[in-house]
Amino acid sequence: MPLTNEDRPDLKALREELGISQVTLASYLGVSVRTVQSCEQGWRCPGEAVKKALLLLLITHRRREELAQLHCWDYIQCLEGQRERCFIYQSRQGHLCWFLLGNQCAPEPNRGWKEKREMCRRCTFFQTLVRPADTPAIPLPDAQIS
Repeated sequence: MPLTNEDRPDLKALREELGISQVTLASYLGVSVRTVQSCEQGWRCPGEAVKKALLLLLITHRRREELAQLHCWDYIQCLEGQRERCFIYQSRQGHLCWFLLGNQCAPEPNRGWKEKREMCRRCTFFQTLVRPADTPAIPLPDAQIS
């Protein structure tokens, strides 16, 4: 997977998986083509905002057909009280739980993207989102299958 090393993602592998040029990737990320080239050659490491955008592109690419059906609250088995306070649940965007820094999944709010990323990397739902497209989904917990 192109983003296994979160400190230095493999931009070239990701770009190739997406089937896009350096110019297109640069425009998606809002950076220069030179920045993409420098990152691909290992001279430069993308900033945290670019890494987050890369992850969004990867998940959208790999899970495009099933995103509307992926709900973090079902996998995590959030309690009703948690759901009522959660923006992700209220907006029915369960596939974007990892994207927002504030969350209801942890007892304390995250202090930044690095901390949030570490929490999400341990989450089975997040692992479902980033798995390669040809890998079977992690099934819902038994209590949530209807």
